[in-house]
Amino acid sequence: MQVWLFRIACAPLPRYSFLMSTLPNDGPDLLGPDDPPQFEVINREGGAHMLLVCDHASNAVPKQLDYLGLPDDAFEKHIAYDIGAAAVTRGLAQRLDAQAVLAGYSRLVIDPNRPPGHPDSIMPENDGIQIPANQDLSPMARRQRVRQVFEPYHDAVNRALARLWDRGPAPAILSIHSFSPTFGGKPRPWDIGVLWNRDPRIAVPLMEHLDRFELTVGDNEPYSGHDLAYTIDMHGAAAGIANCAIEINQDQIRDKSGVLRWVDILSESILPIFDIPGLHRVERF
Repeated sequence: MQVWLFRIACAPLPRYSFLMSTLPNDGPDLLGPDDPPQFEVINREGGAHMLLVCDHASNAVPKQLDYLGLPDDAFEKHIAYDIGAAAVTRGLAQRLDAQAVLAGYSRLVIDPNRPPGHPDSIMPENDGIQIPANQDLSPMARRQRVRQVFEPYHDAVNRALARLWDRGPAPAILSIHSFSPTFGGKPRPWDIGVLWNRDPRIAVPLMEHLDRFELTVGDNEPYSGHDLAYTIDMHGAAAGIANCAIEINQDQIRDKSGVLRWVDILSESILPIFDIPGLHRVERF
């Protein structure tokens, strides 16, 4: 019965944006043979019943978009991707023996963690930096990015969850991000933030376990799970499966030693959660 309900929740939906109520031909392909794939799946046969996702893993841009008109150094900044998040996701996938799905393109191309048509889906500017190739996009250009970059990633997340459903009870989903220690000139003092909306099954015990490491832990900081968190809302909350997102201070995961430290902390904090009664149950809060 749970599997049946999940498949209804994950069935193909009408395309998401009121700006895209009709979908004619999307025009020429955006991606060429030399462009990277839209997503990467790690540890496909992992035994853990939790899926890891990393929406902002990459700073890649399709060659056709010519770096969006930005200088090279823009793609080393947080506006382009979540610094260190991909490395932490890879480390956790190995340590937890979990499947992971990583997005293949920069959030500046299209943000996988926003629904198409949202003002922040294809941003004309980010943190005060204008994105030339995102100005005054035609409906066809927007559809190109949705169909060829956004949708393949979310389809991969759906398939990964379906593999877990086929093997057992309701899976859980954890989304991994990083944040800049300052934004808009204001400091962000947290080491890590735990983002959640109504479902406490991962977030509350995770914060309790993280407290053992004498960290400054943000409860829905520096962002709030009560606001838009498209990926965990779409794939987690909508299906009634346990879901949560974490945000790690990017300055602490810029190098290998920092990544390993956080993989240690998070694996020690997450592993006990696997055994919590009710974690692998469909429940809406």
